[in-house]
Amino acid sequence: MNEMKKQLPIKIISFDVDGTLVSQRFTDCVWLQGIPEAYAAKEGLSSEQAFEFVKSEYDKIGENRIEWYKIDYWLRKFGLGITREELFRKYEGEIKIYEEVESVLKVLKEEGYKLIVSSNAATEFLDFQIHSLKKFFSRIFSATSDCGEVKKSDGFYARICGILDVQPQEVVHIGDHWIFDFVNPRKIGMNAYYLDRKRGRNRKEKKEDEFIISDLSEILDKKIFYHRRYL
Repeated sequence: MNEMKKQLPIKIISFDVDGTLVSQRFTDCVWLQGIPEAYAAKEGLSSEQAFEFVKSEYDKIGENRIEWYKIDYWLRKFGLGITREELFRKYEGEIKIYEEVESVLKVLKEEGYKLIVSSNAATEFLDFQIHSLKKFFSRIFSATSDCGEVKKSDGFYARICGILDVQPQEVVHIGDHWIFDFVNPRKIGMNAYYLDRKRGRNRKEKKEDEFIISDLSEILDKKIFYHRRYL
């Protein structure tokens, strides 16, 4: 398998979204502020009471059920007189694209790579948060919306490879969750890098840090990408 990895050039670079391209702030505001505040207004509750109730209802469903990820399900469940579009627009100012993202995507696209999104977030969140970046991506995949999966499994990544008609070794995935963005894609032979934004770039490198980066600009220095520049 190592020999195959060396022989197959990288064709596709895949990105997670929350914590990778954009901060978690917008998503947190929608789920943990917007919905509780709307419920508080509807029921005449305090902010604290509404938050505790809404959070308890989230917990009853749990992240292992697909409903947990569907915002329209929750708006209906709580009987809120607000659409997801209105809720999203309320917190649009909280969307923060990390500062290096656009320049890195531009370089990679100009180098000839096909860029895709492989996220656990629902499609409606993805479309709204990365609207200004969509010009860089040829495909956007949502594990929850497109595949009915509650987490990004190795099967999710295998399905993407099948849809794009590529071998796993021809794909690199980058994301900020150790299991869902690093371990699982590597299970099927994909290349993967773990993004840990809490780490500083000025650190002593260790052998095990080879596949850990602290921001996306570091990916441009990885040898795995050199083949296009020097062909």
